[in-house]
Amino acid sequence: MNEIVIREAKLYDVPALARIERDNFAHPWTAEQITDDIVRNKQAYVAVAMAGDERAGYADIWMVAGEAELYNIVVDEPFRGRHIGEMLLDHMVNKCLESGCEVLRLEVRRSNEPAISLYNKKGFVRTGLRRGYYSETGEDAVLMDKTINALDADYNIDFEVEVQTI
Repeated sequence: MNEIVIREAKLYDVPALARIERDNFAHPWTAEQITDDIVRNKQAYVAVAMAGDERAGYADIWMVAGEAELYNIVVDEPFRGRHIGEMLLDHMVNKCLESGCEVLRLEVRRSNEPAISLYNKKGFVRTGLRRGYYSETGEDAVLMDKTINALDADYNIDFEVEVQTI
């Protein structure tokens, strides 16, 4: 069994995160965009999931005026099916709780049924639809929100280093 550690991303993580982007998305974020959120954007928080010495995935949120938006969450293909996406999402909800955010918003491809199922399981509700949002395919984006409050206290775990054995 491998230990999964979720921690704040650092500049030295960028090459691996950019590779994960390229390997998993038709229109990946660039290394420069990832770097900006890790180093310069004071509203952003980026977490990386470590499986031993390997970067298994990451997530990126922006927190502004008591609200947060999940801009990216991705698990590299070789690590899928091990609940790492769920661990990253739990970590981000915990960060929102710690930071005083009252809502976490996201958009997801309408065809991404595994992600939508996870978001529903974690208490997100559908709030809208952006028709034809993804320009490369014309696919719709489903908008979802999760209210963050004291009921999310079960997410309140040590946030600097989360370790789970899978």
